[in-house]
Amino acid sequence: MMSQEEILVSLVQGRDGKAWAERQQTGWSVYSKEPACTWTGIQCDSMDRTTVVSIDLSGTKLEGTIPPELEKLPNLRVLALGSNEIRGNIPSQVANMPNLEKFNVSDNFITGTVPSFASRLLNTVDLSKNRLAGPLPEDFGTNHDRIMLYDVMKNILTGTVPGSVRDMEALETLSLSDNHFSGLLPTGLGMLQNLKYLYLDDNYFVGTIPADLARVQGSLLEEVWLQDNRLSGTVPVAFADSSNLLDLYLDGNKLTGKVPRDLCRSEINSDFFWGIPEDEGRDYCDSIACPVNTAAFEGVF
Repeated sequence: MMSQEEILVSLVQGRDGKAWAERQQTGWSVYSKEPACTWTGIQCDSMDRTTVVSIDLSGTKLEGTIPPELEKLPNLRVLALGSNEIRGNIPSQVANMPNLEKFNVSDNFITGTVPSFASRLLNTVDLSKNRLAGPLPEDFGTNHDRIMLYDVMKNILTGTVPGSVRDMEALETLSLSDNHFSGLLPTGLGMLQNLKYLYLDDNYFVGTIPADLARVQGSLLEEVWLQDNRLSGTVPVAFADSSNLLDLYLDGNKLTGKVPRDLCRSEINSDFFWGIPEDEGRDYCDSIACPVNTAAFEGVF
């Protein structure tokens, strides 16, 4: 049976890994005299003070792959390896760990597909800024009613958004930006009453903007980024009911009609008027969409 120290050292791979380990303040060697709980980036259970529950090596210039041996740390709650040089795929053994609460491997060079995660305790999944491909798992939202942040932006993911997203009742941030997603925007997003930040920009979504996206009474939506897709139809007047809405980006689509006047409020897309004196007169509808045959100076509205 492998010790915790031996399992952790599986993260140290090759010559570059050994050089990385030597730069750490404590531990990261099977020959280390310090217990794993004292190693750089490691936290143990506050009760028994011996069981590893968190690995956070974010931004430490770690190189290598995610070792499947980590599954032998069944009590692991946090695996944070963001902003490193991690390559390879996400092993199924790690995705199936039962007690994960936070999984962050953002800003690496990870390939393969997005796995289905087994833990029902997950509150954070951040796979952004990698090289993941293929569709999202159909059940990616199933049994994940605690997830508050799901971020896969800046990959090369394809396909439609599975309907199981509606099961993520605690979801506050959904970020699918800058991928190759297509098809219709999923209906029912407006039923996610905790949703604040919705980023679906820079994809290939088609069809209309679902009116129910902002129709829920007491909507918490603050930012809705739908720009640079292939959406058509009109801007739903229901967005005007979102009293917390600050950003509504719709440029770069095939929308028609006029912006509903109820949406033309000073607090929405307020950065559009930065540097323009208030006494020069403002049409706040312009910050939602430019008039016909005009374009914003910044080229983003």
